[in-house]
Amino acid sequence: MSAPFVGVDALLSVPPFLFVAAALVLVAFFPRREAHIVTVLALLGTVAWALLVPEGTGPTWTFLGLEVIVVDVNVFSRLMVIIFGAFGAAAVGYAYFADASKRHLMWGLGYVGASLWTVVVGDWLGLIIGWEVMAIASTVFVWLSGGAAIRTGYRYALAHAIGGSLLLAGIALYLFTVGLEPTALHFDGTGIGGMEVEIAAVGTAISIPAALAGLGIGVNAAIIGLHSWLPDTYPSPHVATSVFLACYTTKTAVYAAHRAFPEGNLILAYAGGAMAIYGAAYALAQKDMRRLLSYHIQGQVGFMLAGIGVGSALGVAGGFAHLFNHILYKGLLFMAAGIIILQLGKNKLDKFGAIGTSAPIALTLFLVGALSISGVPGFNGFVSKGMLTDAAEYGGHEPLFWLLVVGGVGTYASFIKFGYYGFLDGERVEMPDAGLGHTVVAGSVAAACVVLGLAYQPLFALLPFADQWSTNPYSSSHVLKALGMGVGGVVAFVAGKPIFDRLHGGIDVNRAHDPAAFYGTRALSGGLGGLYNAVGDSVVATGWTLVGAVHDPGTAIRGVLPSGWRDRYDRRLASTAGKTGFKFGIARTMYVATGLLTVVLAVALFIDI
Repeated sequence: MSAPFVGVDALLSVPPFLFVAAALVLVAFFPRREAHIVTVLALLGTVAWALLVPEGTGPTWTFLGLEVIVVDVNVFSRLMVIIFGAFGAAAVGYAYFADASKRHLMWGLGYVGASLWTVVVGDWLGLIIGWEVMAIASTVFVWLSGGAAIRTGYRYALAHAIGGSLLLAGIALYLFTVGLEPTALHFDGTGIGGMEVEIAAVGTAISIPAALAGLGIGVNAAIIGLHSWLPDTYPSPHVATSVFLACYTTKTAVYAAHRAFPEGNLILAYAGGAMAIYGAAYALAQKDMRRLLSYHIQGQVGFMLAGIGVGSALGVAGGFAHLFNHILYKGLLFMAAGIIILQLGKNKLDKFGAIGTSAPIALTLFLVGALSISGVPGFNGFVSKGMLTDAAEYGGHEPLFWLLVVGGVGTYASFIKFGYYGFLDGERVEMPDAGLGHTVVAGSVAAACVVLGLAYQPLFALLPFADQWSTNPYSSSHVLKALGMGVGGVVAFVAGKPIFDRLHGGIDVNRAHDPAAFYGTRALSGGLGGLYNAVGDSVVATGWTLVGAVHDPGTAIRGVLPSGWRDRYDRRLASTAGKTGFKFGIARTMYVATGLLTVVLAVALFIDI
């Protein structure tokens, strides 16, 4: 996409995170309402920037002898800035009407600003800098809520520290492979490779930098086995914080996955397919609304990674279309859940009875989000899910296609569950409806879900490789697939309802790897501590022995002599001046020892030279 106006080349020299940085400074001096207004305008300014700026590169900074491209505008970064800025403005508005503080706003801005930096830079060094700042800002953002968020924030921080370290290790090895040139880490369209190791057992080779980077990115993307931080963290802070979190971290990881594997990767694709099922399955086991939605983040990110892993033009375009749409409907669902929590003070679906139609606005917001994420025709999720299933099917990856279909069925079933337990099951509860502010903010996001489900062409114009793929979202094939998944979801919910009634979270991988990590780390630290203490005790004992030897050298020397020599030594000690038992005294002994030590050091230095 080229810029629609001329004379805007100067925008390339203005990184979009500066809009957020400027707002962050102003927030400190403005009252709460004006601070939120300024922030919304700044984030909308980033959207305008993305629509106007031409493709190309902007300023280059030098860091550690390497060139960091601060602005690299292309079809991918443009799309990311548009959705990050637009949804960020909605999230700030939602936070204002949820009575979030200015401090909350400031850390939220830090998180958003770091995310914008990460998706706009043109090299791996710049990306890892933004990646780590995102982790720090989002951790503090979670901690601000206090209570249970403190504990989950620590796990969140540890998970992202591990993921960032793995990604940094992959980047460092990649740099070692390509050579220490200033531009070595610039994105060149080939991803992270080099240092391939042949695996004879499977007859293939693996790139060590790519494997490390993939694992690091996988932590932020919440791939299976590295995901428990997500459903543990996102339900714990203030509801406005959850709305922000739902947008940025995992979607930045999807963007980074494409940068690392621009030609696709079938391991990534099938990992995404497995995530689609895993996330939906565990969502079915949840009674906590935000925990259910958090597992669905994992499931929907799986759809995105499947498209990027397939690597075709349609797959990559579908992955980024789904990323765009997912931010809208997932943010909307967190907003709807947040309204219920704010009004009733309860998180779990089985704790507050049936809301029914007592809150029609909250019900409508939920329904739009649920229909969108499920892929019902007329809503934005339907359009992008169709692209992804087509990419898998037309690419000849039939097993992946069926993984996505089963994941889609699970999505239908879990949101039928959400709606049933939240609005229909149990004793009727009168809930105050959403206020005007939340109605306007969340209603705007809901409207976008519907508009992009019907008039999808503007989004298609922003997607990559637009001249290499085509699709008709409302073909009979797509509609029948959606209908089939919907029927499957209804059947799955009805058949599984007796089980869903009793499930309260299920047993996830953290039940195994958390104790293993805890006790393993404790054993390791205990072993290292014991070794350290043993060395320390030995050093102390040696020190006292030396002190004793200096204080009474005769006794010390006698103690190391063979027993047959001791009588002779005692006679010499009694007849020799000084206390050493030799013909020269203590002072002369020290001179001789110093001289010998000097000779030894001189020889050692000479050999080293």
